[in-house]
Amino acid sequence: MRTIARAIRRLTWATMIVVLMLLLASPAIGATEYGEPVPGQRVYDTTGLLTSDELADLEARAAAVEAAGAPVIVYLQARDASQRETEADARALMDAWDVQSAPGARDGVVMFFNLQPDNLRRGEVFIYAGEKHFDGGNLPQSELQRIIDEEMIPLLRADQTAAGIGAGLDAIAHALTYGPPPPPPPSRFEQIAEDLTAGVFSIVNLVSSAIAALVFAIGLRRFRERPVAHGTATPTTMPPSTRPPAVAGALVDGHIMDRHLEATLIDLANRGALAIEPAGEKKVQVRLLDRTLLRTPFEVALWEALEESSAGAGLVTSKELRASRSKWSRAREELRKHLEHEGLYAPNPGSRRRPAYLAAAVGFLVTVIAAVLAGGAEQPLAGIGPLLLGIASLVTLILAASIRDTTQFGEAEAVAWRGYKEGITSARNDLAAVLDLDEVLPYAVAFGVVDSLDDRLKEASEAGYQPAWFNATMQPGSSMGFYPYWVGFHTAVSPPSSSSGGSVGGASAGGGGAGGSF
Repeated sequence: MRTIARAIRRLTWATMIVVLMLLLASPAIGATEYGEPVPGQRVYDTTGLLTSDELADLEARAAAVEAAGAPVIVYLQARDASQRETEADARALMDAWDVQSAPGARDGVVMFFNLQPDNLRRGEVFIYAGEKHFDGGNLPQSELQRIIDEEMIPLLRADQTAAGIGAGLDAIAHALTYGPPPPPPPSRFEQIAEDLTAGVFSIVNLVSSAIAALVFAIGLRRFRERPVAHGTATPTTMPPSTRPPAVAGALVDGHIMDRHLEATLIDLANRGALAIEPAGEKKVQVRLLDRTLLRTPFEVALWEALEESSAGAGLVTSKELRASRSKWSRAREELRKHLEHEGLYAPNPGSRRRPAYLAAAVGFLVTVIAAVLAGGAEQPLAGIGPLLLGIASLVTLILAASIRDTTQFGEAEAVAWRGYKEGITSARNDLAAVLDLDEVLPYAVAFGVVDSLDDRLKEASEAGYQPAWFNATMQPGSSMGFYPYWVGFHTAVSPPSSSSGGSVGGASAGGGGAGGSF
């Protein structure tokens, strides 16, 4: 036992020594990436671009920066790097070389250049200032960006690299000594923006609030004028009438959708007009059988879209079935005509929504203009009115989109079908509910609640049930059941689903900077 204890103590001491050595070596490890700093040297050109006279001049200018209160390092290297990578280099060098006057002072400045290896006169530059000067000091981000853009970049782009560096160092020393130059006087636009946005009761706030009230009033009025069904839907698992699934789905949704036509395909398969057949593992094909069984113009248009998409012989592959959706527009138009002819849909439903859409569009436009004025004047309170207007415009847009295409008669007809939809969804958790899967499936697809039948379809498939819409003779001897092929069909015709840090405690902590390309 004593031997084991002695071994554990030795191992503990060895581990502590290794950790201590790593901690002591870490600054050197960080420094080796950029080499070792030389005492008294502030400008490092690893590319050989600058002459000895230029280096001596820049050293004198860098000394002036340090005399003004900021230890500074200028570092040039040949590296093809982005602006973000150059910023990271500047911060890493500040930490690795501990560019600050004393531990925790955070008053250093690093001017870092990544020059293109094939053209040392072009590249990226970044000035990084420690927290003391950057956060509330004389080298804020705006001043550093001004130095980059106005003092350095013009000279750097003129291939005067040393002059550009010197101009930057001089500007930094001047800012440290006298502070950044005063901001320019406000432009004409900024002055107008300030006049229009001053105070809570500014012109922008008052006008935006008034327009917000008008926009919302238009949207609310249009919403209230929409046809509304009177009566309560009673959940049921039996279809309330013999209307086709596509018509029932369009009544419930209030708009025509592709799933109504998918439901029509299943309905046609139930009636024997076409057959959905297996075509490989979990893939299906549609065989067109008997056109005489079609009953409505929208069924004919859907049939012809399948014919147009197929390679011939009345057979539509899974890939062609998916591609046929791009040709369903005429079927949707025919379905709308059918609904209008039955008095279920209004002939021009867009006229109900158009005023609300226009009001919302105007509201959003004015919101943008008001926000630009508020931003130009930098008046926080000026955003109250534009915010209210933006919210009112968004609410109006939602109200307009919820106005349905149905007539008053259509809404009355939709009540019973909503009850059928509720009955299908309720049956998901009611195993005692009796459902005819052949009958209910196309309606569930049309209503968008086919997931409620998923468990029942799986169980029926495992039990050997063969639906009327599925041609099981094409898979003799298969034990898969129909469910995988149902998933393949539904997938083929359904639209796809839409579906800066800082180091802790180092010299660069809390700092920031600005950069540019030349």
